[in-house]
Amino acid sequence: GKDAQSVSRQYSLKITKLEQESEQAKMELAETQKWLQELDSKELKDIPEKAKLQKEFRKKMDAAKLKVQRQATELEQNVAQMKHQQTQLQKRLYEESEKKKQLEAEIQQDQQQIKVGFFLFLYDK
Repeated sequence: GKDAQSVSRQYSLKITKLEQESEQAKMELAETQKWLQELDSKELKDIPEKAKLQKEFRKKMDAAKLKVQRQATELEQNVAQMKHQQTQLQKRLYEESEKKKQLEAEIQQDQQQIKVGFFLFLYDK
């Protein structure tokens, strides 16, 4: 119970953090794309300067895209890992509940034997 809650809380925090980073990367990407469009529309007299700026922004854009892709992959992996852990916890819960049923049945059987033994003891007197 507490293990599952702890794991769930950890993943929730991690996913929230990744979602925030992903949003930030998307904003950076949009900003860079806007700059590139503005740059393309400007009539820069200095062609080498324009080319240099375009190259710089494209590099930034590629880095931002890569970051977003990496975070999406990490989110998918975390979700898969959470599903796996949930399955494991459910399996363990089922096994423990079966074990509990078995122990309760054994206790009941032992109590029955104790009663029978007690009555036989009384009967022998």
